Parts: sequence; structure tokens; C-alpha cells
Amino acid sequence: MSDQRVRRVRPLLGTYVQVEVCATDTASAGRAIEAAFQRLEAVHRSLSFHSPDSELSRVNREAHRRPVAVCPDTLAVLRQALYLSRASGGRFDPCIAPQLVRAALLPAPAPLPETPGHWSCVHLDEDARTVRFSQPLWLDLGGLAKGYAVDAAIEAIAAHPVERALVNAGGDMRAYRRTPGQPGFPVSLRSPFDARETLALGILEDGALATSGEALLGRPKKEAGLSPLVDPALGIRPAQARSITVLAPSCWLADGMTKIVGLLGQSSQPILEQHGCHAAIIDPEGELHASPGFWQAIHRPTPERAPTHA
Repeated sequence: MSDQRVRRVRPLLGTYVQVEVCATDTASAGRAIEAAFQRLEAVHRSLSFHSPDSELSRVNREAHRRPVAVCPDTLAVLRQALYLSRASGGRFDPCIAPQLVRAALLPAPAPLPETPGHWSCVHLDEDARTVRFSQPLWLDLGGLAKGYAVDAAIEAIAAHPVERALVNAGGDMRAYRRTPGQPGFPVSLRSPFDARETLALGILEDGALATSGEALLGRPKKEAGLSPLVDPALGIRPAQARSITVLAPSCWLADGMTKIVGLLGQSSQPILEQHGCHAAIIDPEGELHASPGFWQAIHRPTPERAPTHA
């Protein structure tokens, strides 16, 4: 019996999430897809910066006054955020939400904290499953939470009798194959200059891919606006027409690494190698620069005369 491919799309996590499953029958595929969306929705409810009822919003309101108990999903994403902050020497910092609010890139949920926050002000108690802040601050875990949610959805799918699956949350995606040798999923990269143009990257067989950055999408450079990619030390700068793509074993890591690569450029190569990741950048001139091993990881021959460093 040939595999039945079923695909569903729902608005979640500030984007549209597509779940595609291949199984021997449509009923099995449907059950796996529903389980995936249940996990995606649970992460969305817990970690939305925009919803005043989310657990993250409660943490932002109360954690500077007392330890706040959090669910396993919130604790896991906070753990991942602090790990990336340490690994990047603080260039990845989940406490930049006030800067994004001041630049009108995020809505203001409350009066802004008086002093800037820093990732070292966030303290987790793993045994008590609580988080506290040593000063008022706002966490924004949007991108990392999206990657974590994709990983959680894949884990939910893997508990069902399916052959292959792909979860794609607005460019944060992860592929799953039950057994080696099954076909992967072709993936493309949208041009940061024109949303109608795409670049065929290759095949994602296992693992994750995430893309983020700054896209002009047809606007002249003088109207580019501000970049959502914030250096904690230097603040917000004008946007550039570029995108950063990272291949990684898990989607939370791929998403977090896009920010680190975007801020550190070639200096991020040791961090990429340490975590088994590969990166590519489309620069403002439209040229794609890839780190060593990127094309092989996406199962495509290295293009002739291609730049070899992101």
C-alpha cells in the first residue's frame, strides 16, 4: 500500500503552521496531525508575548517580585535561551523585548521597565520549577518558542504509526523519517528582496532548518525600517535585505543559531561547529554565503565559485 500524504495548515505562533504527514492510511495521518497541533497550541498558550493570559506574560509581570512556577514547556525554553546566551557570550539575549517595544516592533503589554534587563538577571530553579528575575525585565521568547514548538510537534507525530512528516512554522521546520532511506522533503528559501522569488536549497531528510533576518520585500532601502535582529550591546539598527538560514539537529537550536550567526557573522563558525550546525546568509547584494558543510547537509552539490563562509 502506498503512503497517503495529508497536509493541514493553521494560524499559530504568530505565523501559519503547516503539518504534513505520510502514513499508510489517512486516519493514522490525521490522528498524528491532530496530536501535533495540540502540542503546538499548548506551547503557543504558554509562551505568547502578546497574550496577557500566557504564562510568559505572568512571568514578565511577577518574576521580579517572587519566584513564579512554570510548566515544563516554559522551563525548557527558558533553559534553552539561557544556554544560548552563555554559548554566545551574551550576544543572544532573550531580554531585548523593551528595545523592540520602543521601536514599535512589539506591542507594549505594560509600562516599560525603568532599566535594561540582561539574561544574567534570569534565574531558574530546576527542582522547584520556578523562574525569578533579579530586576524588572521582559522576556521575548517568540522565535525560540516557535522552534521548540516544532520539535514538540515532531515528537508527538513520532508516537504515531507514520512514515514521514514535516512541520513548518513560518520558516522554522523539522523533518522526521521513521526509517533511513525514505525520501526527504525539498526545501526552498524565500528571497529577502522579493517574496515571490524562491531559491531551491535541497532536501531536508532529518533534523531542522530555520530562517530569519531582515527582508525588504520590494521596499527601497531608505524605507527599510528597523531590524528585529538586536545586538544587546549596540541596540537596534536599520534593516538590511538579508536572511540567515541554519541547519541543526533540532529546531529550537536552528532558530536560536540564526540570531547568533546574524550578529556574529563568520565569528559564529566555532559555535556552529560545536553544535553540529551549518549556516547560510543571503547578503544585501543577493549573494549566498554558506559555511563549510552546508550544501552537503542539505544534500546538494556545492555550487561552483560559491562563497564558503557565512
